[in-house]
Amino acid sequence: MCGISGFVDYGGQVHDRGGLIRRMNRMLTHRGPDAEGYFESAPAFLGHRRLSVIDLASSLQPMTSTDGRHTLVFNGEIYNFRALRAELESQGCRFHTRGDTEVVLQALAHWGEGALDRLQGMFAFACWDAEEQVLFAARDHFGVKPFYYFHAGPSFAFGSELKSIAVHPAVSNEIDLDALGTYLECQYIPGPQSIYRDVRKLEPGHCLRLTRAGLSIRRFWQLDYRRKVQRTEAEHVAALDQALRQSVEGMLVADVPLGAFVSGGIDSSLVAAIMTDVGGKPVETFNLGFANDRTQSEHEHAERVARHIGARHHALMVTPDDVLAAFDGWVDVFDEPFGDQAALPTLLLSRLTRRHVTVALTGEGADEVFSGYPNYRKRVSEERITRVLGHRASPVRWLVPRLSASLAKDRILRAAALPLAERYATIPMLFDRLLHPNLLSRPMLDAQRTSIKDCARRFFDQCNAADYHERIMDVDLHLWLPDDLLTKVDRASMAHSLEARVPYLDHRFVEFAATLPIGLKQKGRATKYILKKVAERYLPADIIYRNKQGFVMPLSDWLQGGLRPAMDAALAPAALPARGLFRPGALDKVVHEHRSGRRNHAGRIWALTVLERWFARHAPAFRL
Repeated sequence: MCGISGFVDYGGQVHDRGGLIRRMNRMLTHRGPDAEGYFESAPAFLGHRRLSVIDLASSLQPMTSTDGRHTLVFNGEIYNFRALRAELESQGCRFHTRGDTEVVLQALAHWGEGALDRLQGMFAFACWDAEEQVLFAARDHFGVKPFYYFHAGPSFAFGSELKSIAVHPAVSNEIDLDALGTYLECQYIPGPQSIYRDVRKLEPGHCLRLTRAGLSIRRFWQLDYRRKVQRTEAEHVAALDQALRQSVEGMLVADVPLGAFVSGGIDSSLVAAIMTDVGGKPVETFNLGFANDRTQSEHEHAERVARHIGARHHALMVTPDDVLAAFDGWVDVFDEPFGDQAALPTLLLSRLTRRHVTVALTGEGADEVFSGYPNYRKRVSEERITRVLGHRASPVRWLVPRLSASLAKDRILRAAALPLAERYATIPMLFDRLLHPNLLSRPMLDAQRTSIKDCARRFFDQCNAADYHERIMDVDLHLWLPDDLLTKVDRASMAHSLEARVPYLDHRFVEFAATLPIGLKQKGRATKYILKKVAERYLPADIIYRNKQGFVMPLSDWLQGGLRPAMDAALAPAALPARGLFRPGALDKVVHEHRSGRRNHAGRIWALTVLERWFARHAPAFRL
C-alpha cells in the first residue's frame, strides 16, 4: 500500500521539475512512510511513497522494466500475483523480485492494456511508456484505491490524494460550486467531480491513456447480473461459503502482521471468523466504542465475537474530547468536504490498529452486494405504488412539481414524479434539491448543473440487471460505496499508514455474488439472508440475527456537549454564513430548529461544520 504522484510535461512549461515531483510526493508521506522514490525522464516525472507489506527488502518504486521502456508507480495489492507470475514465466518473462509490483509491470509490458482483465485486487497505478511517450493509468473495479488527475493542454498531473496534485502550479484552486451543491445533498462529492474544478477522479473500473494528442478514458470492467445460476438453497450457501473463503484467504498474503476490524455486526465478524479458520491461529481484532453510550456502541458485541473465535481483541472507548481532538486533523486527512460522521471513529480505530498490525481486513461492501440495508426493501415495496402514480398518463407527474416544498418532499409522491432511473439516488440525503431554492444563494443556485439523481440515473441505466432491486443496489455500489464508504476507510487508515483490505469487494467474488438470485439476498424482511446462512457456520445466532446497527457516533448528544463549540464556531455569522453560499438566515433556521428540538438536524449540522472547517483550512478567503 502506497502513495503515487506524478506529472507529464509535454510542453516543457514546468521549470523546477525535480523539485515539483518531490513536493508532490512528500505530501503523501503518511501513505508510505517506509521509502520514497523518483523517476525523472522528461516529459514524465513519477513519485512513489512506500508502505512495505510484501517483499519488504525489494520491490522499490518507481520500477522500470529491464529494457528501460516501461516505468510503473503502483498503489494497492494484487491478490493473484503469484498465479500471474507463473503464467508470465511460462511465456518467457524473468523476475528479479518477489512482489506484486513487478508482476503488474511485466503484465503491462507483455499484455498491454489487456493486463487489466487479469488483475485481481485493489489498485491505482500509472505506467509510462518511454518508447511511445504514453502514460497509461487505471483504478480498480470498485475504487478501493483513489486516483485524482488534472489535464489541460500539454499538462497532466495525478496523485493518490488532492493534497499532492494541488501542489502542481498549473492546478487552480477554484472551487467547483456544482460539486459543492452535490455535497450538500449527500455529504460527499461523487466522481468524477472533485471540490476543485480543475481536478477529476478517475472512476472505478476505468483507465486512461495520455498521449501528446490528448487524453482518452474508457471503462475496462462492468458487473454482469444476467448469468444467474440455478442451484438449491443449500448448494448456493455452500458455494458462497467457498467463494468468501477464497477471497479472505487471498487477502492474507503479507510479510507483515495482519488483523481485522470487528464492529460486532455480521460483515466484519464473519471475515474475522474465516480469517481464523483459514489461518488456523488467533487473529488480532480491533473495535472502537463510545464511552457512556450503550445505545450506539457495539463494543460488547465485538468482544463477544472475539471471545467466540479466540481472537486477541483490542478495544478503544472514546469520548467527545477524543473525537474533538481528532477533528482538528480532519481537513488534512480529507482534502475535500466529507461529511460522513463515521470517519472520525474510523480515524481513531485506525490509529489503535496500526500500533499492532500493518494490514487490517474490513467488512465494507457486504451491504451493497447482499442487500443489507432495509432501505432497499422499502423502495422495492414503494415502487409497486410509484410505477402506477408515475405512469405517463398519471396527473401526479404534472402535479408534484407544483406542490409546496413540504408536500413535495413526500418520498412516494416525489418518486412518482421522477423517471424510474432517478427514483433512488443514494443512502444519506442531507439537503434535498427541493430545499435548495430556500437554502442556497442565487450564485450557488445558478451554478448547479449536476444532482445526485443525475449520477444515480447514469449508473441505473448502465446496469444490466433485470430486477429493480438489484439495480438500486448497483447504484449504491457505484456512488455511496466508492465515494463515501471506501473514501472514509482509505483516508482514515492511510492517515496512520495502515492498509485496509476488503474481501467482500474482490471483483471475482462480487461477480459470483451477482449470479445469486435476489430472493436469497433479501428474503421477505430478512436482509443478507444467504450471507447469514453462511455465517451460521462460524458465528453465534445472537450475533448474526440481532438488529443492524451502523458505525456512527452519538452525534445528537455530542453536538449538545463536547462538539458544540466546534459547531458554534463554524456556523457563527462571520464564518460559513458569510461566505455567500446560503440565503441570509437559512442556516440560522436549521440551527434554531435543531436546538429547539423541533427537528433533528444533527447530520446536516455536522456536514455544515465540516464544510466550514474545510474552507478555513483550504480556502479561508473564499466568498461568493
